[in-house]
Amino acid sequence: MNTHAIVKSMGRLSRPAFLCIFLAALALPLAALDPRLAQVNDWLYVLQYAPGASVADLAATSFDGLVVDYSLDGTGGGELTPADVATLHSGGKVVLAYFSIGEAESYRYYWDSAWNMTQPAWLGPENPDFAGNFKVRYWDPAWKAILFGTASGANKSFLDRIIDQGFDGVYLDIIDAFTFWADDGERTRAGARTDMIDLVGEIATYARVSRGVSNFLVFPQNGSDIVVDDSEILDAEGLSYLATIDGIGVEDVFYNELTPQPPADTAFRVAMLAHYLSAGGDSRLVVSVDYLWDETAPLGSANVARHNDYQSLTLAEGYVPYSAARDRELDNIIEVTAAGGFTFPQPKAAQEIFSDGFESGATAAWSATVP
Repeated sequence: MNTHAIVKSMGRLSRPAFLCIFLAALALPLAALDPRLAQVNDWLYVLQYAPGASVADLAATSFDGLVVDYSLDGTGGGELTPADVATLHSGGKVVLAYFSIGEAESYRYYWDSAWNMTQPAWLGPENPDFAGNFKVRYWDPAWKAILFGTASGANKSFLDRIIDQGFDGVYLDIIDAFTFWADDGERTRAGARTDMIDLVGEIATYARVSRGVSNFLVFPQNGSDIVVDDSEILDAEGLSYLATIDGIGVEDVFYNELTPQPPADTAFRVAMLAHYLSAGGDSRLVVSVDYLWDETAPLGSANVARHNDYQSLTLAEGYVPYSAARDRELDNIIEVTAAGGFTFPQPKAAQEIFSDGFESGATAAWSATVP
């Protein structure tokens, strides 16, 4: 597997005037955004530590934000130490721990082998796309007790482990489980939605109040339509959810691996994400990952075009983009500098908030060799 896909830079670039206007506007400070997040103009998403994507490798990059697993191998025995997390913070990085709250994972410390024979009432069907991942009835108190609430001892809960490691916050996955249970017919959408909103709120309150980490960051991934009711109206529940979180991560908004998403699907998600950028008078950071990077032909014209298109579309909407490998393994670091037709460096130059040097003219760093 290609652990570092690096494209070295030569020369200057051009780009459409409309994009320059968008990026100049986006360089303005965002009201009510956590000061740490106001400086995040690029991010890196790695869930499997591998050669070339170790703790030291991640720390050595110049990405402003990281989303990583709390454990080297997913297990309790492989949990990162506070010293490891401190290393990841190198250079002032914001570091979030991946935390699945809508599925149970059979390789986690909390998994009981007895569940393979007799499932507890809160455990649902296995995800057909990800072996060992099981849907959960996330509203069940027994599942919540695994997630948070026990700060020490043999049954120390997942969130407590993350907090004690020193992470800045959590990156909550499988928020869209609320649609699974509605589509499955076990719950109404309204009921499943309320329960997920409540769970996210309970997680935030536990970290910020019960554990006293007042600035603990909460980022859900996907499920952006949870903020609207059954009539697709942003309501009081949606506003309460937005008031709880600091941002959102989204996958596959513009590309489904190497193929553009249907325009109607993208338009719907962009409309939902607009609420996250401005609703309630606050701003939240939207980080985006599309798995469009072809590692078999990184310098090919098609790969160049996809990267440039995705980055320009994402930045134009006000999101922070990351072009990831199409295999979705999230076990490597994709770094790009401007050369051979590539327009957008990944990561970007320091101190360039939502821009790529056009506003300041600071393009000299693009020719530097990526670490």
